[in-house]
Amino acid sequence: IKYKKYVKKIEILRFISICVLLLMIIGSIFSENIANGIENNLYRDKIILSKQTPYQKIVVTKHKDDLRLFLNGNIQFSSSDEYRYHESLVHIPMSLANKRENILVLGGGDGLAIREILKYEEVNKISLVDLDEEMTNLCSSNKDIVKLNEGSLSNNKVTIINEDAYKFLENNKELYDVIIVDLPDPNNEDLNKLYTNVFYRLCSNSLNTNGIMSIQSTSPYYAKEAFWCINKTIKIEDLNVIPYHVWVPSFGEWGFQLVSKGTIEPDSIELNIPTKFLNHENLKGLFLFSEDEKIELDNVKPNTLSNPQLITYYLEAEKRWR
Repeated sequence: IKYKKYVKKIEILRFISICVLLLMIIGSIFSENIANGIENNLYRDKIILSKQTPYQKIVVTKHKDDLRLFLNGNIQFSSSDEYRYHESLVHIPMSLANKRENILVLGGGDGLAIREILKYEEVNKISLVDLDEEMTNLCSSNKDIVKLNEGSLSNNKVTIINEDAYKFLENNKELYDVIIVDLPDPNNEDLNKLYTNVFYRLCSNSLNTNGIMSIQSTSPYYAKEAFWCINKTIKIEDLNVIPYHVWVPSFGEWGFQLVSKGTIEPDSIELNIPTKFLNHENLKGLFLFSEDEKIELDNVKPNTLSNPQLITYYLEAEKRWR
């Protein structure tokens, strides 16, 4: 009797093992399709490209004429309105700069900021520093993205440097007339380092005496504490900084910091290049903030290497709006 019970247990275990093995085989066969199905459900539009690089997950979607690029699930641009963001990021500092010959772009591997910079004939050299070589290769070769950025990354004025922006600035000996900081949001420790006072000090060291800089700074509405934390972090480096913002329909109210070693006079901005959004009538509004976007700077802490406060503000805001 004991022998029969023992045999029965072995048969049950064998059956379970066979079932587990079959499930593993089925899973391995269909895992890619399952993963693709899950990923497709995360995005509104059809995925036309999905690629995991050593640094980030790149996804490109398309619906009719709307091309969208996502990094780690966060939208970077929509072709329907990205010009609002990039015109505001680029033409505000470019129009105020005394010289526009030598330009540095940190981030911006999609080439859209460079497209706007190339509208200025006096520009002789643009250095693009973007960590992810696969990102810049994609945006130099993908026909949909190249159409949108007008082939800017292949322009002979552009030098692409695939390196960490922090390390680049630490070793850089060159001075630039304009610096455009178009880095992803500070949602992890590595990116948070690129929003610290030391990073902005390094940026200042690479800026001409009369140079000017613009910095992507998250949303003053959705991430108010994070936005003003960036502003305060720049101020503790004794730099002049004026915040401004723009409404971008695909991802909402977005903010920037305008930075210089000298006096900044937004009223002197003149637009002498073709634009789709910016004009002399709406420029003033970019520097005005509503009450629900303001905060007392005493109520936020600066972001330093020893006290990385910004990532806390950012993740708290992300949790509120999730």
